[in-house]
Amino acid sequence: MVIQKLASTGGWKAVSVSAEAQLAALERQLEREKQARHEAEKLAERGMRDLSVSRARIELLNGIALLANETEEPRDVLRIAVRDICNTLGYSFGNVFIVNPDEPRELHAAGIYHLAACDGTAAFVAASQEIKLERPAALPSSKGAGYAPCWTPGIDKTRGFMRATLARQANFKAMLTVPVLSGRDLLAVLEFFSTDERKPALELLDVLMQVGLQIGGAFRRREQADRLRENALTDMLTGLPNRASFAMQIEQNFADRRLAGVPAPSLMFIDLDGFKLVNDTLGHHAGDRLLIEMANKLRDIVDIANAACPNDARQVDLARLAGDEFTLIVDGDNRIDLAEALATDIHSALRQPQWVESNPIRVTACIGIAHDDGHYDNVSAMLRDADLAMYEAKSRGSERTVTFDQKMRDNLESRLAMISGLREACERGGLLVHYQPILCLETERLVGFEALVRWERNGRLIPPSDFIPVAEESGVIVLVGKWVLREACRAAVRWNAQRVANDPLKISINVSPRQLLQPSFVQQVRDILAETACHPSWISLEITETAAVMQPNRAISALEELRALDIQIGLDDFGTGHSSLSRLQSMPIDTIKIDQSFIRSQTEGSAQWSVVKAMLALAHSLELRVVVEGVETEFQRRELTSFGCEFAQGYLFSKPLNEDMADRLVALQPEGQLRHIEEKLLTPDHSR
Repeated sequence: MVIQKLASTGGWKAVSVSAEAQLAALERQLEREKQARHEAEKLAERGMRDLSVSRARIELLNGIALLANETEEPRDVLRIAVRDICNTLGYSFGNVFIVNPDEPRELHAAGIYHLAACDGTAAFVAASQEIKLERPAALPSSKGAGYAPCWTPGIDKTRGFMRATLARQANFKAMLTVPVLSGRDLLAVLEFFSTDERKPALELLDVLMQVGLQIGGAFRRREQADRLRENALTDMLTGLPNRASFAMQIEQNFADRRLAGVPAPSLMFIDLDGFKLVNDTLGHHAGDRLLIEMANKLRDIVDIANAACPNDARQVDLARLAGDEFTLIVDGDNRIDLAEALATDIHSALRQPQWVESNPIRVTACIGIAHDDGHYDNVSAMLRDADLAMYEAKSRGSERTVTFDQKMRDNLESRLAMISGLREACERGGLLVHYQPILCLETERLVGFEALVRWERNGRLIPPSDFIPVAEESGVIVLVGKWVLREACRAAVRWNAQRVANDPLKISINVSPRQLLQPSFVQQVRDILAETACHPSWISLEITETAAVMQPNRAISALEELRALDIQIGLDDFGTGHSSLSRLQSMPIDTIKIDQSFIRSQTEGSAQWSVVKAMLALAHSLELRVVVEGVETEFQRRELTSFGCEFAQGYLFSKPLNEDMADRLVALQPEGQLRHIEEKLLTPDHSR
């Protein structure tokens, strides 16, 4: 054969191999192949295991990231994260330390931990909830200085570890710490304990670093939300709770007390006297400084009151509502006496002069108090009563305290009924217009009327002094004024249609500040003039000085538009308001009406005309016409005529006339001296 042939030619040497040797060689080859297969299987198994571990770590990180983004409360994120890390990575015990907000350099146990079923761990767990740690500047890591996960083996033997003895009892061998970070700030530390000392892979430490950052994001978002909420509920100037915060608190308190069947806390409304003067004279910066100082004084009073409360219970809460208005919520069984004592303390504290920009300022306060007496169905009614009590205090003067009582409740109910009645009268009838004649003093000729609203209710006339202030306060005056304007324009058209004289009769109509400052007021006037076919020159709109100073720019703009329509403008009750001479000079007016208080007191035996003369001189220098009110005697008429006053009205000439009497007066077109016209119109000769 081939082998023998090669051997015989010298190509190979013939080797004699026994069967046993061949068998042994085959067995060795099989063993090598078997080992190779085992190694391949191990590699495959290790790869699958590593893949599974990597997948579990990724799922752990993704789960915690999702939780951190969707959960509002960071403590909930910490609780679930510690549990999941322990279960996923096989740690026996996980615990959380959090930065102490009162002492940022200290970490204290958060009361959040997860414990697997382990014997002998109770003492270690209890100690972990009691100890406090110094906040580290950094956690040692392989990456150098900074906060990073840290693996510490041999904790049961380490002298520097405070829980080493207890760790031996629990069979804990190693500890892994994970920082919770927001940027570079350490917010919390997670610690995990293991019964073996196998060091975790670097990849795992990187995953846990990301876990800490995700949890830190939850803290950061909660901090931002808390800051936004605090800004929304805090007065930026004084740092006190604001109106929104106060409303939330009192509504919750009221609901809780009603549910428990006990009285709600008392309310105190505080309004500073003289604050507007400070703003107007020293400027808003000084006003802000004053508000800050007042808030600090009130805060000190509240702190002292709360410090004296039994069992450290907080009974008084302070808030700033707006401007110079503050409020107190006074709780507790002694709330009535405590509210009175607080009012006394507030008045006493504010009596001390306050220095603002080197100016000594004394600011007082008016206080309204409302106690829950069981009558309140909702907190809004209680707030309203405290506010009404405060305004009642202001009406009585400065530095007053008023507690809302049954009499005030009755007055309130009467006022609400009056407001409702006024609305109904505007819509369904019940209002009347009376007209007081206005005469030329020199010729005693009738030149016009003043339209005066009257209200007939249940068969009797309600005095204007009773319902006009209520209408002004409630805003119903806008409806009343619109109705009067329409009726007066109709009367002007009717009377001037039968007027023989060349000069038309002019009707003066009072316009309230609320009416004048309506954005739509000028258009309302245009519409009524068009509706009634009244010529604009037949009416004169009279405003008060209050309307002129409330919002001067808006008032001037409206008055200029009205004058452009050929409507005359009068300034009513001149001398009783607060307008300055410079403002008077800039106001677009045609007439001033001197208030009756300057006329009625003048008698032949004791007349003091100097103020009236000065007002006449001022008006004439500004080329304004003058009407005086309240002329009741011949002496007053003669004197005013001699001073050069042009027009007058008053009981000497006529009381206000109802519409029928005014119609008859115009129809008569009387000549000569006019005295007590209303009496003559009631005689048989003038009744037809």
